[in-house]
Amino acid sequence: VLWFLMRQDNCCRLELRKLRLHGDRLAAIVRIGVPSGLQSSVFAISNVLIQSSINSFGSVAMEGNTAAGNLEGFVYIAMNSFYHAALTFVGQNIGARQYKRILRITVTCILLVAVIGATLGALVYTFRVPLLSIYTSAEDPSEMLAVGMTRLSIIVTMYFICGIMDTLTGVLRAMGASLTAMVISLIGACGTRVVWIYTIFAANRTLLTLYWSYPVSWTLTVLMQAVALVILYRKFMKKHTVEDAA
Repeated sequence: VLWFLMRQDNCCRLELRKLRLHGDRLAAIVRIGVPSGLQSSVFAISNVLIQSSINSFGSVAMEGNTAAGNLEGFVYIAMNSFYHAALTFVGQNIGARQYKRILRITVTCILLVAVIGATLGALVYTFRVPLLSIYTSAEDPSEMLAVGMTRLSIIVTMYFICGIMDTLTGVLRAMGASLTAMVISLIGACGTRVVWIYTIFAANRTLLTLYWSYPVSWTLTVLMQAVALVILYRKFMKKHTVEDAA
């Protein structure tokens, strides 16, 4: 690929001797990229806490949880595309100074991810028994299926809320508020789950109680993101309207 680019005679030509760091571009990349990386790292920590709680219920619970999680992964991949769509299109329109399109893009992506997430989630839950059975070879998979169905009944049926949360994260990052998106996610998603594990789950140690931490944390995060987006959008429009007028 490098050899091909170096042989081009158009705007795609790569000249190695001109490669260098640009301070302003580097700062922008760090400002957006570092919070995103930290957010992913802390999410991993909260997921480890949840996984360790699941492990305490034994191998059958682990097997059922893993099987259900694999099915949820298919729904998540479909929803995650709208995070990238929101991030890309909002960023492009900001670059083109089409600021009034931000809300339209946001609403469109939210509606699409909600429909896709709810539809796929309903399909997975409807066919939960044959789908979960794919992931086990046990002669009597009843206990594993019970655990998997418990998880799916809570998470996959409300997975569209997670899709909305990720989409709003993409919008905030595209508007340059990557740090804000990180703080909200850490408080709303990660923080809520950690507190849930040491309070509500500790008082009622059941898998059902543990799984409820997911939709609760998603909902709280979406509410905080919505408030942040409204405030940020108003400031953003006011700032750039003045700049464009000048």
